[in-house]
Amino acid sequence: MQTLVLIITTTVFSFSSMTTAFFMMGTKSLLWFLISSCCYFIPYTLIVSSYTRTYAKQAGGIYDWLKDSLSPKAAFITAFLWYCSYFTWIVSLFMKLLIPLSILFFGQDITQQATWFGLPTNIWIAVLAITAVFSLTYLISRGFQTVLRFLLRSGIVMLGLLLLSTLANAILIVQQPASFLRNLQQSFQAPTFFAGTGDSLLSQLPFFIFAITAFGGLDTVASLADKTGGDKRRFPRALIISAGAIVLLYFAGIILWSGANDLTSLRQTDQLHLGNLMYGLMGSLAQSLATSLHLSTNSSQLLYQIFIRYTALTLVISYLGLLSSITYAPLKSLIQGTPKAIWPTRWTRLNSQQMPAAALWVQAAAIAIGILILSLNNPLMSHLFNQLTYMTNIARALPYFVVAFSYPFFMKKSRHYYQACCLSLAVCSSILVAVGFQLYEPMMAGNYTQSLWLVAGPLLFGLAGHHLYRHFEQPVLRKNS
Repeated sequence: MQTLVLIITTTVFSFSSMTTAFFMMGTKSLLWFLISSCCYFIPYTLIVSSYTRTYAKQAGGIYDWLKDSLSPKAAFITAFLWYCSYFTWIVSLFMKLLIPLSILFFGQDITQQATWFGLPTNIWIAVLAITAVFSLTYLISRGFQTVLRFLLRSGIVMLGLLLLSTLANAILIVQQPASFLRNLQQSFQAPTFFAGTGDSLLSQLPFFIFAITAFGGLDTVASLADKTGGDKRRFPRALIISAGAIVLLYFAGIILWSGANDLTSLRQTDQLHLGNLMYGLMGSLAQSLATSLHLSTNSSQLLYQIFIRYTALTLVISYLGLLSSITYAPLKSLIQGTPKAIWPTRWTRLNSQQMPAAALWVQAAAIAIGILILSLNNPLMSHLFNQLTYMTNIARALPYFVVAFSYPFFMKKSRHYYQACCLSLAVCSSILVAVGFQLYEPMMAGNYTQSLWLVAGPLLFGLAGHHLYRHFEQPVLRKNS
């Protein structure tokens, strides 16, 4: 149970989101995390735990959850949409691996240089990313234990980063106890730094969307419930325990960072921006700690390097843990859970380790092609990928909406039906606000093309899923007629 809780907690919790919330909103972010956790995350966790309790032994994930409460066709289209929404994210994550690796080995991000050992940086990014794609696919194809090991190691190093930052901030507070309340007050009074926000609650709506996304990833972990062996009966309980731990980590982390650091001073430095915020804040924390402990210049520099390199190590291993789960779980649910007649026979066949190896390699080839195209630095290809990213923004949220919407139908014969309706309403309302704002924001800025792509994504992916299912459905209907 402890291992399961650790994996779920550290997979969903984002250290980067927590530090971003502190830097951009200070303690003002606590209200929005409270609202998003009460209206979205906790209700959605209860919904998912209920589904995993019923379908713990089935491999289809979202498809299994929806096929009985809605219909097999609606379930397939939703599962297909869910898979498509992950694909572009997988491509971009593989291409980000070089940044933490360069910080880990060289102590700084050298990917911004035009060349690296005589070759353009974009070539190195492509080579490393494609090598990682095929290496990770090979390891995953050797059995689910590989995915579990990556997730466990990711959880351990993330726990280490949490302990490191907590200890450092706690020492700062102990060294300067009088500044704790003052820093908290300044953090609350500081102007919001999140794009498009002001001091009014309505203007801070973009941060509500950010707070919802900070709780993402629960669906991916839940789709692996059938692979947890003897823990599968305890999986729903582990989800609920983890949800409580995740909410506490966000609240405690923001309060601790706000109380131990002067947010106004941090914002005044020109060395911090969203691209390096996680490393910049940990580096600044190391420097503050060194000053507080009166360390020598060499010792201060050593402490700084330890902090930023361990942060980079954590990010590398976390990326690998996340990539191992999202390259396997959505594909597993789609290939193994949906009707096998939809797919080529070779794709659905499992190897001796009970993994869909052929489908994994086909997916790896598609990811590698996407990386190769983007690495050419062709403006047209980059534009198309940006549009594809816009297309998946709403497509990623819609499956959660459908899962929450289906929950009252799933519970219609239960004595907890009215509670199910309340949970469903809370989650669906939160997602509608998030999706509505994502459409509204570019329209207000006059960027109608971006709004069009946001709508086009779910429509195109949904139509593709409908076409696939219809291609499968027609022979079945003819056979039964």
